[in-house]
Amino acid sequence: MAAHYLLAVPSKATKSVDFGAPFNRFVANNYDEQPSRYQDAITEFQGLREATVVKSPDRHETGLDLITRYYDQLVAMENKLPIAEGQISVKLHWTDAFARGGLFGGKKEAGQVSSVYERCCVLFNVGSLQSQIGKSQNFDNDDGLKNAARHFQGAAGTFQLLQEQVFAHLQRAPTPDLSAESTTALMQLMLAQAQESFCIKACKDRIKDMLIAKIAMQCSDLYAEAYSNMQVGTVKAMWEKSWLATASAKTAYFHCVAQHRLGLVAQAGKNYGEAVARMKKAVELLGEAEKKGEGVFKPYEVTQTVKKDFEAANKDNNFIYNDLVPDFGTLEPPGKATLAKPLPFTSPAPNFIDLFANLVPLAVSQALQAYGTKKDDLVNTECERLRGATAELNELLASKNLPAAIEDTGGDSLPESLQEKAAAVAEAGGARALEEKLNAVPELVQRNREILTETVRMMDEEEREDSELRSRFREKWSRQPSASLAENLRKEVTKYKTILDTASGADQTVRQKFESHREAVVLLGKQVAEIQAAVPKAGALSPRVQGSQCVQDLRGLMEEVMTLKAEREVIERTLRENIADITGKFLKALKDFGDVDEETISEAHLRTEYGSVQTQVQESIGKQPGLVQRIAAASAQFEQLTGGQSVGEREGKLKELATGYDAFQQLQSNITEGIKFYNDLTPLLVRVQSKISDFVFARRTEKDDLLKDLQKTIANQPYVAPPENPQYQQQSRQPPQRPPPPQAAPRPPPPQQMAPPTAPPHASGAPPPHQMGGHPYHPQMPPAQSYQPYAPYGAPPPQPHPGYYQQPPPGPYYAPHPGAPYGQPPHPGMYGNPPAPYGQPPPGQYHPQQPYRPPPSHR
Repeated sequence: MAAHYLLAVPSKATKSVDFGAPFNRFVANNYDEQPSRYQDAITEFQGLREATVVKSPDRHETGLDLITRYYDQLVAMENKLPIAEGQISVKLHWTDAFARGGLFGGKKEAGQVSSVYERCCVLFNVGSLQSQIGKSQNFDNDDGLKNAARHFQGAAGTFQLLQEQVFAHLQRAPTPDLSAESTTALMQLMLAQAQESFCIKACKDRIKDMLIAKIAMQCSDLYAEAYSNMQVGTVKAMWEKSWLATASAKTAYFHCVAQHRLGLVAQAGKNYGEAVARMKKAVELLGEAEKKGEGVFKPYEVTQTVKKDFEAANKDNNFIYNDLVPDFGTLEPPGKATLAKPLPFTSPAPNFIDLFANLVPLAVSQALQAYGTKKDDLVNTECERLRGATAELNELLASKNLPAAIEDTGGDSLPESLQEKAAAVAEAGGARALEEKLNAVPELVQRNREILTETVRMMDEEEREDSELRSRFREKWSRQPSASLAENLRKEVTKYKTILDTASGADQTVRQKFESHREAVVLLGKQVAEIQAAVPKAGALSPRVQGSQCVQDLRGLMEEVMTLKAEREVIERTLRENIADITGKFLKALKDFGDVDEETISEAHLRTEYGSVQTQVQESIGKQPGLVQRIAAASAQFEQLTGGQSVGEREGKLKELATGYDAFQQLQSNITEGIKFYNDLTPLLVRVQSKISDFVFARRTEKDDLLKDLQKTIANQPYVAPPENPQYQQQSRQPPQRPPPPQAAPRPPPPQQMAPPTAPPHASGAPPPHQMGGHPYHPQMPPAQSYQPYAPYGAPPPQPHPGYYQQPPPGPYYAPHPGAPYGQPPHPGMYGNPPAPYGQPPPGQYHPQQPYRPPPSHR
C-alpha cells in the first residue's frame, strides 16, 4: 500500500508577545485586586505560549498535551482577561500555514487584537500537530496503524471544530488557511488518510477481498471530496503542487485497489468475464494514478500485482473459459465501508488547571460592580429618607424652640440641651474645621476634572488622526472607525462627567448653607460663657408652668424624639454594614446559562438581604407624622399657658443656635461624604483613563502597522503605462520645422597638393598595400543644404580615415610657442598629420581636412 505518501499539515507561525504590562493594567483597572498576585501566573502563561506556538512542540503525545493545555488556558481566561479592542489591547500576528515567501515579500500575515483569533490559530496548530504525529507513525505494525488512524481522525475533528469557531466568532477568515474551504478540505483529507490507514491494516490482516474493496472505495471517495474542495477557486492556489497531485492520484489509486479486489472476488466466484472487466479497469486506473501523480505519487507496490493478475485472468478466459466480458459500465458499483470518522476535540482536558482560577470572569466582575452600584443606591436612598425625615423633625423643634423652651431657667444660664450641642460643636472643631474641609473639596473636584479632560483629549486626538488618514487613503484605510469603536468608552466618560457636574452643584448648595448658618456655628464653637453673653436675658418659667401637664408632655415627646433619632442611627449603620455576597449566584448563572442576568439576580438578592431593613426605615418614617402632631399640639398648649412670655429676642437667639447646630451636623455629614465621594471617584477615573490610554496606544500601533502595509502595497504596485494621447495632441506636440541652415561663403581653391610618396615594394604573393596615390586633393565643399545639428556654429571639419597620411600644403613653417596668438593651429601631429622628426621645425601651415574617401580595393 501507499503509506509513504501521506500528507502532514504545516503549522502556523507567530511571534513572541509581552503580556505582562497589559494584563497587570487590566487587572488593576477592572478588578479590586493587586496585579502582583497574578505575576507568577502571567509569567507561566507567557512561557506556555512560547513553548507551544512560538517554538514548534515535539511531534509526540507530550507536545500535543502541551499545546492542548495552552488552548484550554485561552478558553478559561477568555472571560477573565479578554484580549480585545478597548480591553487588553495586544495585537497577535500569525502567518498563513500554506503561504510561501516570494521575491518581494514573505509569508502572508494577519494580526488582530482578539483572543478568539489566537484561539482559532492555536486550534489550527493542534490539528496540524495531530496530522504530523499521525504521519510519523510506523505503518509496519498494528499499533502504528491504529495510532495513525486515531490522530488523523482527531485532526479531522479539530479542523471541523475550527470551521465552526471561525464562522461563529470571526467575521471573515484573516488568512486563507482559516477559510471554510480550506478547513473543509483539510478535514476531508485527514479523514481520507485515516481511512487509508484502516485499508492498509485490512490488507496486512488479509481480511476478505470484498471488505477491502469497500474500505478502499470509501477511501477513494474521501480523497475525491478532498481534491474537489482543494480545487475551489479561493484556495486552489494555496496548495503545494504535490498535495494536489497526491490527492488526485490517490482517488484513482484506491479505486484501482477496489476494482482489483472485486475482480479477485469475481474470479473466485467463477465470473471470469466480470473478473477480466474489473481487472482491466484496475489497470486503467493504475495508469491514471501514475499519470496524475506527476512523479510525486508512484504506486509501485501494486503495479506488478494488478497487471499480472489481469494478464493471467484475461489469458485464462481467452483460452479456457471463454466467458463474455461485460462492459464495465454495466457492472454493479461496489459498496462502501466507512471506518474513519471525525473524533471530537474535547476541551478542557481532564487534568487541566486554570492559572487564573482565583480571578472571577469579567462578566461576573462587571455584574458585581453593577450590583455594588445598585446596593449603594439603595443604601443611600434609604439613608437619605431617614436623614430627610430627621431634618424635618429638627426644623419643627427649632421653630418651637424645643427642647430649650421647656429647659430655660431664665437669667444668664443656657438650656442644658443647648450646652450639649455647643460642646459637640466645639469637640468637632467648630466652624474653622468645617470650613477647612469645605475648602478642600474644590481641589478634589479640580483633580478629577483634569483627569477627565486629559482622557477626552486623548480620545479626540486619536479620532482626529484616524479621520485624517481615512480621508487621505479612503477605502484603503480598512480598519474600524474610532468613532464607532470608542462609542462605549465615550459613554462611560460622559457618565462620569455628568456625575461630577451633579456633585459640583451639590457642593454649591452645601457652601450656601454653611454661609447662611456661619454665625450660629461660630458662636456654638465658643466657650459657654461667651455663648451666654451673646444670648439675651429673660425671666425664668414660673413653677406653675414648669409643673403643668403640657410641659410634662413636651418632655416626654422630646424623649421620643431622642429615641427615634437613636433608632435611625442604628438602622443607618445596619444599612452601611450589611455586606451581602452575591458572587456565587453570578458564577452559577454563568456556568448554567453562559451569561449573567445581573439585573434580575441583583434585584432578587437585594429584596432578600435588605427587605427587612427597608421595612424598618418605613416604620421609622411612619412614626414621625403622629409624633409631629402631638408635639405641635403640646407646643400650642405651652404657648397658651405662658401667654407669649417665651416670645422675644432670647427665644429667637436660642432657635437660631438650635438651627445652627442641626445645620452643623448636616454639613459635617455632607462634607465628609463629599470628600469620600471625590476620593473614591479618583481611582475610578484613573482606571477609565488607563483603559483609554491602552486603547489609544493599541490604535496607534495598529495605525503604524497599517501604514507600513499600505506603503509596501503602494511600492509593490506594477508600473501602469499612461494612456496614449489623442491624435490631436500628438499632432500639436510635434516640433516646428527648423529653418534652413545659413549658406556658407565659397572658399578659395586650395594650393597645389604635393605628390604623395611612393609606397615601398612589397613581397611577392602578399596583398598590395593601400595606395595613397590616385586620390587628388579636393577642395573643401560647402555643407549640404540639409539640417545639421551644428549649423548655427558652423559644421565641424570631417575627420580623415585612420591610417591615412595627409600631405601638408607647401608654404612656410612656423614654430609654436607658449605665447602664440589666439586662433593659431594646434601642435603638429594632431588631426592625422605625422609628427616632424626630432630637431626639425613643424610644418608651417595647416590646411582644412578633406572628407573621408574610401581606399581603392585591391583585386
